[in-house]
Amino acid sequence: MDTILTYFENIPSSHRSLILVSGITFFWLLEGALPLFNFKYKKWRHALPNFFFTLTTIIINFSLAFLLLKTSDWVQANNFGIINWIPNMPLWLYVVMGIMLLDFFGAYLAHYVEHKVKPLWMIHLVHHTDHEVDTTTANRHHPLESL
Repeated sequence: MDTILTYFENIPSSHRSLILVSGITFFWLLEGALPLFNFKYKKWRHALPNFFFTLTTIIINFSLAFLLLKTSDWVQANNFGIINWIPNMPLWLYVVMGIMLLDFFGAYLAHYVEHKVKPLWMIHLVHHTDHEVDTTTANRHHPLESL
């Protein structure tokens, strides 16, 4: 378990990229081999714009990753944040709560706000206006959405 934790604490950017690309590729190929629906479009032609949006998102996110790293280092050093309110928490609970809080604040709440605030909705609309929904649609985001 310590080896896995150490790896993910120090995971190189190239490994993160490989995991992302491998996951998208795996599910895209699986979707093509075992489709739930018969699609009437060319998968490659449809995927190219979505790959472009994915690439721009990756570039922006990697460019801003240093802010997240510096913030997480500061939070750890200063014992700051909701998860640190509970002293002597077991590691498994720390991980579960961390994932739940990160998902709530980093994904759900941000997505909810993007649907409710008109200027943000206009940017987020890129994600919801894909003519054909497949695996590549999940990463179809306007470059400003990452900012």
